[in-house]
Amino acid sequence: MFTSTTVTTTTTITTTTATTVTTTTTITTTTATTVTTTTTITTTTATTVTTTTITTTTTTPCNSFPTQVTYSSGSLPHSVAAADVNGDSKLDIIVANYGSNNVGVLLNNGNGTFAAQVTYSTGSLPRFVAAADVNGDSKLDIIVTNVNSNNVGVLLNNGNGTFAAQVTYSTSVKPNSLAAADVNGDSKLDIIVANGASNNVGVLLNNGNGTFAAQVTYSAGTEPVSVAAADVNGDSKLDIIVTNVISNNVGVLLNNGTGTFAAQVTYSTGTGPYSMAAADVNGDSKPDIIVANYASNNVGVLLNNGNGMFAAQVTYSSGSLPYSVAAADVNGDSKLDIIVVNAGSNNIGVLLNNGNGTFAAQVTYATSSQP
Repeated sequence: MFTSTTVTTTTTITTTTATTVTTTTTITTTTATTVTTTTTITTTTATTVTTTTITTTTTTPCNSFPTQVTYSSGSLPHSVAAADVNGDSKLDIIVANYGSNNVGVLLNNGNGTFAAQVTYSTGSLPRFVAAADVNGDSKLDIIVTNVNSNNVGVLLNNGNGTFAAQVTYSTSVKPNSLAAADVNGDSKLDIIVANGASNNVGVLLNNGNGTFAAQVTYSAGTEPVSVAAADVNGDSKLDIIVTNVISNNVGVLLNNGTGTFAAQVTYSTGTGPYSMAAADVNGDSKPDIIVANYASNNVGVLLNNGNGMFAAQVTYSSGSLPYSVAAADVNGDSKLDIIVVNAGSNNIGVLLNNGNGTFAAQVTYATSSQP
């Protein structure tokens, strides 16, 4: 949101001076000659004011957010995704209702308000949800991790923003989160999943028609929770980044170029790195790592050295129990800022980018209980 102010000033002065000279001459002749001369000088000054317009426009970014508006979901909503699922160019909401064993879709009414959710059944304890076109029909489908069912579910979009029943694909134990990304260069979105109780990440390659091959697993640290795909070493291949909550680190698994992955290289974080985002925060066109350190009450930023390796994290204070983190330009300066969900403080924090990959202190905005 931006405010524009225009100031108009008028200031031109023109001065005109007019001079009138009147001369009277009288000559009288008798015995003597008398000459009388009278000279009158009249000066008139006229001042005219005309206008010159100077326009100054000041654009001020609005860095604040209005009070939240709430919409009913199912029980224990655990994650959300924003995506246009019905093709009206408006972002809708998809929510994983952990305690209700379903996902809810709230369609955008077109004015930034949302219709009541429509629910679709999932497996047991759906924890993380993403939207991606997995079958190449230009419609966004839903992918969900079912923690207690040890699988991921794929709900294909019917084409009008409604969804078919899920088709499930086995994972390892306790699939916490997922990412949809083309890891083998066939222009089809594959699934990457963090298997928390198996201490690995699984990769399910897309068969090309929206179905998926059996997962191939790669070792992670202890209790991997959050996963992302990004090209961290500039070879145009998407690599895997994973947070290992009990190991207190993030792991980076470089893509071998064929959709298989090298062993993870780890980088220390704070305590309990629960959530993570990959984003270029310092403008060098290399994805950096932002991590929410749940038990340290801070967010950590690990800058990319430019070769796929990362510098030691720099931490910034958050609220209590930071649970989820994202990167977005919230003030329109073309720099990615940090947004963090503080589960123990019942708020979200926004840390503005100073312009060089460092961040200002968070500004908080109230939410409901346990965001």
